[in-house]
Amino acid sequence: MTRSAIRIAVVGDVHLRWDDRDVELLDAADYDLVAFVGDLAGYRRDALGVAASIARLRTAALVIPGNHDGASLPHLAVETLERRGLARLMGRGQPRRCRDLEAMLGPVPLAGYSLHAVARADLAVSVIAGRPHSQGGDFFAFSRHLERRYGVGSLEQSAERLCRLVDEAPHPRLIFVAHNGPSGLGARRHDIWGCDFRRAEGDFGDRDLRTAIEHARARGKRVLAVVAGHMHHRLKGGGERRWMVERDGVLYVNAARVPRIERDGSRFHVRLDTDGETARAELVRVLP
Repeated sequence: MTRSAIRIAVVGDVHLRWDDRDVELLDAADYDLVAFVGDLAGYRRDALGVAASIARLRTAALVIPGNHDGASLPHLAVETLERRGLARLMGRGQPRRCRDLEAMLGPVPLAGYSLHAVARADLAVSVIAGRPHSQGGDFFAFSRHLERRYGVGSLEQSAERLCRLVDEAPHPRLIFVAHNGPSGLGARRHDIWGCDFRRAEGDFGDRDLRTAIEHARARGKRVLAVVAGHMHHRLKGGGERRWMVERDGVLYVNAARVPRIERDGSRFHVRLDTDGETARAELVRVLP
């Protein structure tokens, strides 16, 4: 029987845990899109080998770069410490590293502030790629690169850019794809984008993304799902994060199962299905 619903594979923070076996598995799984929500790279190694493998996918795909992608370790460290002046100085090499990543991805776009369409039978959705290289919270990280490449120099400008994408979306049914999720979904360490690495906890979601979602709903668009990663499922200090939330008819999914390939060879991704009215998600574990 022909499947009419749209099916998307969401691959959470990779951190180098990806190989050609993943390409084989996902190409065989009848997905309409494979969405990578960032952090292909590790803490000390770039992701060029991972990108070369992703380029072999026959299934349509897109990659949202995360805070690890295109950043050197010292640069990432000062962005994490929110030292804006020093971060802008140390970010000089980021454009070159991102160009190298794009070259290795080949036909797979390094997405950000962009629109993508997914269709099957008589159903079509607009996929909105959010702010790339997000690090979460209210600090506008990687500002030098975002300003030069995308013309976006603040969270306010980012929100405006995302709202314009909502208005320009060719289909009224929307799915947002981002590295970090939106604010407004909880401020405890175990919440879907809550902060687990500070004693005070807090909401570590992106308020520019929240603004865009609210704008879409105010304009009568149907926001089916918002998928992202960044805040790992396994919490610092122990415990597990709540990784899926439904709020006001919108499904929010955090796909950052890390490590996504475990020691026994099990591989994880999230399957997202939508019939255009609702969205459903499940964490898929593929045994070795």
